[in-house]
Amino acid sequence: MRSWTEENGYSLDTSLNMQDLGVSAYKGDNATTGALSGFLKAVEAGQVPTGSVLLVENLDRISRQKIRKARNTLEDIIDAGVDVVTLANNKRYTQNDLDDDAMTGIEIILTFQRAHEESLTKSKRVKHGWQRNLESVKAGTRKRSRAIPNWLKLVGTMDDGHFEVIEEKAQVTRELFSRFADGDAVWSIAKDFRDRGIKTPRGKTFAAGNIYRLVKSKAPFGILEIGRGTKNDRTVFDQIDGYFPRIVDEDTQRRVKMRLDGIAQRKEGNRIVNDPKRKTQGILTGVIRTTEGERCVCRKGTDGSFAYVETTTRRWLASRNVIESRFLDGWSEIVAAHDTVSGPDVNDVEAALAVAAGDADTITERLKNKKLPPRVRATLEHSLLTAQANIEELQGYLKELRRGQALASQEVPENLAGMEPWEANQWVRMIVDRVTVIRGDKKRGPERKTMLVVTLKNGLKVRLGDTELLFAG
Repeated sequence: MRSWTEENGYSLDTSLNMQDLGVSAYKGDNATTGALSGFLKAVEAGQVPTGSVLLVENLDRISRQKIRKARNTLEDIIDAGVDVVTLANNKRYTQNDLDDDAMTGIEIILTFQRAHEESLTKSKRVKHGWQRNLESVKAGTRKRSRAIPNWLKLVGTMDDGHFEVIEEKAQVTRELFSRFADGDAVWSIAKDFRDRGIKTPRGKTFAAGNIYRLVKSKAPFGILEIGRGTKNDRTVFDQIDGYFPRIVDEDTQRRVKMRLDGIAQRKEGNRIVNDPKRKTQGILTGVIRTTEGERCVCRKGTDGSFAYVETTTRRWLASRNVIESRFLDGWSEIVAAHDTVSGPDVNDVEAALAVAAGDADTITERLKNKKLPPRVRATLEHSLLTAQANIEELQGYLKELRRGQALASQEVPENLAGMEPWEANQWVRMIVDRVTVIRGDKKRGPERKTMLVVTLKNGLKVRLGDTELLFAG
């Protein structure tokens, strides 16, 4: 790439250097979720100036979809004023080539056709091999994969090997499932594991969300689940019983399932994303604030774009994209903070409440004595008022802590990007108290810095975006 730019009088811009490792050009994922998607958005946003050149190895790196869709993707790039150069044959594709050069048009069609057919053939071979592997696994003549739970090790080969239990790690999983089945609060389990220095199977710090994901696995019951998709979007369509050694007994399995089913029913019953009549277009509606504390709403402008404006004055705060892109980029940090236990344990508050109630009862009994001297009675009455005030305060605090537990029991999605704005907004309002927007001094424009201070309902704060504004004078 560098040699081409030097030979042709261009400078190589690496600020948008992106890679599509494992993203499919055959399915078109690279144009919707991969690096090519990021490049197309950068072109639309004006970050890639007209007259620029996109360097690719071959045209099939742009798309391996069917000819029409592949050509449309190429045309979208070139129509935006960006030429495409294929380094393999040093060929440059321009608007004139697409409009006037029939031979180039035929070459593009043949290139995309060959790329699609090659990917189609490869896809069929992979699917056939995948199916044959699955049949062997079901027949018990082969192991599915070397990717296995951390409490197991594969002894031997994939064809003739067997699993052995690593007892030390299996014991952690047994304890987790047993405590969940017994009804222990997930935040309590996570806190205990953190205090003991125990890590998740992936080596991460335990949090409430980890617990829910782990107890949904059927591997401890000896079951291999067969599915397609990614961790956050996976469809299970089959399972093999007895594939792994069982490390959690059937009674615990039954009780875990009962608790998960109960949580699912409560979540559905209390679900607030039931297609409301008024659907907001802003995922931060109801929580977003200015630095002065003014509420903001999402409004559509005359040009069709959305922005957040102050509720009363309609003063413009920032475009929706500027605010929400920073928020969505930091959503994983917000979820992690939501999973973090903060403040005293419920048990401690309950114990303090019991002591305060006991003191009040004792004083009440003493006040029944009609022979008490007036000064002693006055002192006891004052003490009773103090005890009752303490009880009210502790009851309110306990209510908040239990509310936090209820929030923690909701398994918050790890990604909001695929949701409708109104649906994502419901999840945001479930765990976020407010989002304060802090903007730099520069007037409107893409270079203006923006920081979000996200205050969660558990009291923790997460700072996102241009955090250097913290130190601005």
